Amino acid sequence: MTLPLGKSFLLAAMLAAMSIACTSSGGRHVGGAAGATQTGAAGAAAGATGTAGNAAAGATGAAGESNTTGVGGTTGSAGAAAGATGAAGAGTAGATGAAGAGSTGAGGSTDAGTGISGGDGGAGKIPTCISNDVAGATNRVITNYSECDVQDQAIDFDVAAGFAASLYNNKTLAPGYDPSTTPVTISNYGTAFSGYQVQSCHPYCYQQNLTIGVDLVPGSDASLRGEIFFDFPQTGKGLPIKNAAGRASLGWIYLDGPALPAGAMVTAQMELKSTDKGLLVAKEVKQVTLKKWIEFRYFPIDSTFNAGDLTNITTIGFKFTMATAGAAEWHGVLYADHFQLRM
Repeated sequence: MTLPLGKSFLLAAMLAAMSIACTSSGGRHVGGAAGATQTGAAGAAAGATGTAGNAAAGATGAAGESNTTGVGGTTGSAGAAAGATGAAGAGTAGATGAAGAGSTGAGGSTDAGTGISGGDGGAGKIPTCISNDVAGATNRVITNYSECDVQDQAIDFDVAAGFAASLYNNKTLAPGYDPSTTPVTISNYGTAFSGYQVQSCHPYCYQQNLTIGVDLVPGSDASLRGEIFFDFPQTGKGLPIKNAAGRASLGWIYLDGPALPAGAMVTAQMELKSTDKGLLVAKEVKQVTLKKWIEFRYFPIDSTFNAGDLTNITTIGFKFTMATAGAAEWHGVLYADHFQLRM
């Protein structure tokens, strides 16, 4: 395309002006580019890498002054060169990570337990009765609980001296080991069990049971599981338990509270402790239904534990787990009663 002479001259003039504006030889100088931000090297430590340090950008070169007469503008300070290098940030030394808590077998190691009596509770929140099934500690064993046999070999959380034969149609009963000789321990296997107390809430046998606070908070595996142990006395009928093979085992738990979160599944397993073999976990996994007694019944105990492991048994208990796909919390109680390894 051919332009008229006037327009061709005008376009040439515009291109010349643009050429002047884009170089340092014309009327205005463009300021130097900002210096690059420098990142300090990360500090190192034995435990972990330190946080990387940050530094400010180098200063931008000042623009040259405008020259109205067409003489080249003054070069901006630090314009032609890169901006000053920012000082490197010092990395913070990484802290050494704390050692993880050890565990024993399928359950956690336990804290030291001490004997309990009527109103004493464990650490954390002390639970209260939710379903007062035995209102006012009313005795129901006469008509309701046929499994309350071999009483003097069971952990019932009742004091035997408080039971007169006249209360049981003149039957002489000895309901379990005295609570003061029964250390109870919540282990570090999980955090779902928040405390415990001997109460008259919903016993399976006699008038009292162990009421355990349960707080299930999704977010970590530990917050959805708990583990509790009951030590056998060292003296008494059938004690100590040097070899439990062939004995019959019982134990009952009852989960009580509001409806469980949608999709939740609760399971429990009986556990024993052996001074020879450590923590022993039952092969059977019980599914726990809300507001229903769940029975650990093994006649003999060898049906769910390896007979060769059942030597020098000191402790009985159970572990408890909730699996859920949801994020809802759940708070309630768990009643435990009548745990035994009888001859």
